[in-house]
Amino acid sequence: MGAPVINAAEFAAFALVFFRVSIVVFLAPILGGSNVVTQAKAALCLVLTFVIAPQVEYSAEMMPMTWFGFAFIGLGELFIGLSLAFMVKLVLDAANVAGEYMSFQMGLSMLNSMDPASGTQVPLLAFAVNLLMTLIFLYANGHYLVIKALADSFQVAPPGLLNIWRPEMMTEVVHGVAGMYILALKIAAPVIAVLFCVKAAFGIVAKAVPQMNILFVGLPVYIIVGFAVMGLAMPWWPQLLGRALLAVDQTLGRILTYLAPVGP
Repeated sequence: MGAPVINAAEFAAFALVFFRVSIVVFLAPILGGSNVVTQAKAALCLVLTFVIAPQVEYSAEMMPMTWFGFAFIGLGELFIGLSLAFMVKLVLDAANVAGEYMSFQMGLSMLNSMDPASGTQVPLLAFAVNLLMTLIFLYANGHYLVIKALADSFQVAPPGLLNIWRPEMMTEVVHGVAGMYILALKIAAPVIAVLFCVKAAFGIVAKAVPQMNILFVGLPVYIIVGFAVMGLAMPWWPQLLGRALLAVDQTLGRILTYLAPVGP
């Protein structure tokens, strides 16, 4: 029995599928985190490519046969991968923003910690909120949402075609970024509202008792009340994240319909 013969078009299609899969895996939340070793991410890319590639329908005539053509078509694959990974990443970025909101209100903004996922210094409370939301994200199978959108993208926009930009795509990006801040505000709203009332009460006390050091007395109260309210609000976080994931799923579906492939 001879070895299987792979023609140039099949190899080009496989390479384009692998390129799109790699973009999504290396940039998606959790899957592409810096705390995941590169070898594991590369292995996941190969496994997903071998699973998805046989199901992808493509035109052999549209496969690029030159380096310039491959780079040209690769721009479309890069665009699709960035779009899918970015929209899902916004959900977990909302946890960081909410944590920064609460850290500022509780006076813990200067207490920073190294985030292994991004490699940057973030407020310790923001890191803790992001860790909790990441666990909820995994429990809600949010990582499957990324893989599902990736597989569906090959049905709408098969490799070998250049996908042009549509104005609707920018609208979805703007709505996604706005949704990130709205979700962050919903997460941090109980802490912000209660601490606002506490600070207003201390302002009245400062007027009534001028000799009291409000900064010295108020900071421990802000921290205790903030953590207490955050603990009471945690049972609602899975519901907020679940609704956000449903919204992202619908957004990804719309983005896939906006992909209009045309020949190079």
